[in-house]
Amino acid sequence: MKAYMVKGIITLFLMPLVPLALTGCAGSASSINVTENSTSDADVYDMEFHRGGRDARPENTLYSYQYALENGATTIECDVQLTADGILVMSHNPALNPDITTDSEGKRIEADRYYISDMTFEELQEFNVGSMDESCEYYKLHGRTQVTANAAIPSLRQLFEMVRDSGNGDVRLSIEAKAYPDPEMGAAYEKSPDADRVVAAFSELVKEFGFEKRVTLQSFDWAVLKKMKELDPEIDTIALYCEQPSWGDPDSTTLWLDRDAPSPWLAGLDIHDFDGDPVKAAASLGIDNVSPYYEEITKELVDEAHELGMRVVPWTVNNAADMERLYEMGVDGIITDRPWILRSFLEANGEALMPVVQVDLPY
Repeated sequence: MKAYMVKGIITLFLMPLVPLALTGCAGSASSINVTENSTSDADVYDMEFHRGGRDARPENTLYSYQYALENGATTIECDVQLTADGILVMSHNPALNPDITTDSEGKRIEADRYYISDMTFEELQEFNVGSMDESCEYYKLHGRTQVTANAAIPSLRQLFEMVRDSGNGDVRLSIEAKAYPDPEMGAAYEKSPDADRVVAAFSELVKEFGFEKRVTLQSFDWAVLKKMKELDPEIDTIALYCEQPSWGDPDSTTLWLDRDAPSPWLAGLDIHDFDGDPVKAAASLGIDNVSPYYEEITKELVDEAHELGMRVVPWTVNNAADMERLYEMGVDGIITDRPWILRSFLEANGEALMPVVQVDLPY
C-alpha cells in the first residue's frame, strides 16, 4: 500500500475492497480542485483510466472522473453518445445497460429498451447508472472492487467543466466517439448518430473550452476520425481496432482480415490493400495514433507506428504481467480499469507519474 503526502493530507492509492454507498449528485460532495500541478504530461508515462477507472468507481460518471483526477491519471479515457436533442453524453453503450442502470423507482431496467439517441438529456437524468447488478457477470469482472454511487449520466460539457475547474492543467482527455457503421449490428446501427453531427458538436465544445491541445478523439469508426481531421486538423485522433473477439462475440472485429469485403469500420478502406496492416491503413487517412486490443500488439507493430510518428496505446490492460509485456515492447501508454495495479508497476520501473492528491471543486 502506497501513501502520498500532499499539503499534510495523506491520500491512499488503494481501491477499497468493500463497495460503499454514496448518495447525491456525482461531483457534489468530496470533489476536486488541484492546487498544485505535477510535471507536464511530456515528463510522465501515459497512465489512462478506462471509463474513468471503472473497477474503482461507476464508469463514465463524474465519480469516476473525479477518481481519475485525484489519483494521478495522465489521461481520462471515456465515451460519448449523442442524445436526441444533440447533447454529447458519457456512456459506453448505445442503450442503457441493465447491469449498471436502475430507473427513477430504483428498479433494474430492461435490456435494449432505452437507446440514448432516442432520449433527451433531461430524460436520461431519471436513471441511476452507479450501481451494478451483483448477480451479473459484469459485476464479477468489474464490480467487486467498485465503490458504488447514485450517479446520473453526465454530459461532456460537465466533464469539461470538472477538468477546467480542477485547476489541473496537465490531465488529458481521450474521448471515444461511439458509432456503429456495421449493418450487422442491428438496432445499434439503425440508431447510430450521424457522424457529422457528432464531430461538429464535439469540435464546438472543444473550442469553447479551449481544449484543442488537451483532447484526443478516438473511434472504432474511422470515418468519424477522418471527418474530425477535415473539420479541425488540430484535434489529435486515435484509430481503435480489434480483430480477435475481445468479449466472446465472434462478430466483434473491425478490420475484417478474414472477409473478402471491405470493413464498414475503416472509412472506405479495404485492409487487404494495405497487406492487412492497420497502422499503414490508419496513417493513410491522416490519423495520428493507434489503439489496438492489447492481445494484438507486437513489437514490430509498435516500431512501425513509431517510425510513422504515431503513438501506440493499447486497451484494456488489467494485470501486471500483460503490462510488463507491453511496456517492454515500447507502447506509449496503457489503458486500464485497475489503475492502482498500473501505478504500482510503473513506480517499480522508475517512471515519473502524476501525484495522488486530495482536492475540492466548488460544486
